[in-house]
Amino acid sequence: MRSRRSISDIVAVVLLIVIAIAAAVIIYMWLSGLIGSVHTSTSATQVKLEITGASVTVSGNTYSVQAAVYNPPDSPSTSITVGELEFTNGTMLCSSNSITISPSQPISPGQSATVSFTCKPTTTASVGTPVEVVLVTSQGVQVSYTTSVS
Repeated sequence: MRSRRSISDIVAVVLLIVIAIAAAVIIYMWLSGLIGSVHTSTSATQVKLEITGASVTVSGNTYSVQAAVYNPPDSPSTSITVGELEFTNGTMLCSSNSITISPSQPISPGQSATVSFTCKPTTTASVGTPVEVVLVTSQGVQVSYTTSVS
């Protein structure tokens, strides 16, 4: 019986040592920033692109969208990769990957630009219908602006 008792004492001590070492490693990693807030310099939470105005015109079965965007000085440079037109309830009208940005792409911090795209909808929206212009940045951030079809 004595040998069994000593084995359980040894197992208990080894387990306590392993738990203490694991806790020390986790605390060290957390304090050194390996586990904490790991992010890149252009993370999605830093992109603060704003749409300051937008217009949607219909010609036949094609929608032409123009949006004025502003990239604040404290936001990183960003590019627009997708333009979407949606009903205000979130239903997609159309989408386009062919984006024209004037004066340049990417949009630098503190710079304003005009984003244009055209798309052919799967469903139509009559003149006066409220719609949302949605722009998606290269970091995956979506910004939207509500306007009406003219």
